[in-house]
Amino acid sequence: MLLVQVLQGLMEGVGLFLIASGLTLIFGVSRIVNFAHGSFYMLGAFLTYQLYPYLAQGTVLGFYGTILLCGLIVAVVGLLFEVLILRRVYGQEELMQLVMTVAAVLVVRDVVKFFWGLDDLSVPLPRPLAGALVVHGTYLPVYQLAMVGAGVLVLAVIWATLRFTRAGIVLRAATDDRGMVALLGINQAHVFTAVFAAGSFLAGVAGGLMAAFETINYLLDARIIVPAFIVVVIGGLGNLYGALAGALAVGVLKALGLLYAPRLSMVLIFLLMAVVLLARSLRRTAE
Repeated sequence: MLLVQVLQGLMEGVGLFLIASGLTLIFGVSRIVNFAHGSFYMLGAFLTYQLYPYLAQGTVLGFYGTILLCGLIVAVVGLLFEVLILRRVYGQEELMQLVMTVAAVLVVRDVVKFFWGLDDLSVPLPRPLAGALVVHGTYLPVYQLAMVGAGVLVLAVIWATLRFTRAGIVLRAATDDRGMVALLGINQAHVFTAVFAAGSFLAGVAGGLMAAFETINYLLDARIIVPAFIVVVIGGLGNLYGALAGALAVGVLKALGLLYAPRLSMVLIFLLMAVVLLARSLRRTAE
């Protein structure tokens, strides 16, 4: 039971990492706290529910192909949101940026309620992913293992992109010093748009992956954005590897809390965040 619960926590941590990685990339480059990120996650989940029956339902290839397609659709939505709305408030006070992202949350929620209603929905798993593997007498759910594998694959792709491609070099430079990037003649607007689209894609993929594991409804955005921000705070704003560590820690801690102290599971996550913030404060004071 403990092993299965840890695996469950790792799976949830992978989902949190996928959404938190996009959130932290967007903040690291544009310095915008994007409250609409949970809405992109929710949109990816509902699009997966809508499109999966039409794209080779019941097959693993159709399942993951649908999720990637929905991630691309969400990326286009995020790109349009950044170009048409957010680009107009760059450089303005943070309150205006916050209002714009919160307004996007309300708009997307109304769109979801209009098209999919208020009832809980779910995405059926392909049969090969719905079973369990037996390891030394312990039943390990296949989909949880597949989720962990998907998270490792996404992390490897992000790491390789940041490390070995020109786009990754520009992204790291923009995160460290946006002024120097501008002096080098690189169009900052294009960088912001590309990063926002990439972050939206990761949120959409995370929503699609988690839609097959939990029920989805029009409040899914609020349900995910708080843990995602906790992960970003624990990992450090703009720190991708910190987001990974924070997501896995939050996922496993929540899963173990549900096993041993169900009423305190969410409290433990906030306590973890408080401990991390206190440790950082003490370290800065010592320095």
